[in-house]
Amino acid sequence: MITPVASMPMPALPLPLVKAHLVVDHSEDDQLLNHYGNVAAAWVAAYTGQEFDADNALMVQAGLLLTATQYESREAVTFASAYQLPFGVHDLLSPLKARVTGHQPEPEAAE
Repeated sequence: MITPVASMPMPALPLPLVKAHLVVDHSEDDQLLNHYGNVAAAWVAAYTGQEFDADNALMVQAGLLLTATQYESREAVTFASAYQLPFGVHDLLSPLKARVTGHQPEPEAAE
């Protein structure tokens, strides 16, 4: 059992939603699930270049998929399969990703 910490950060993903997604009906792993949810939200933010938005369904769904993977497969790599993102995470976040092309528009000429 994990020892409670005096001040826990506000979870990025609502714990009841995470537990419903995972079909978890006990509270022994609540702190761990909050941690995994926060890690998933940080990854989503880093990947998209945007702050995680708990009202954005695409970000939340990607966060739930990442949280489930971290919770159910607690090791990054196994001999059976190399670690990879859960199916659909890139597809969910692709429309939100900040694109970096290096293109610099020409300044408009003054008239």
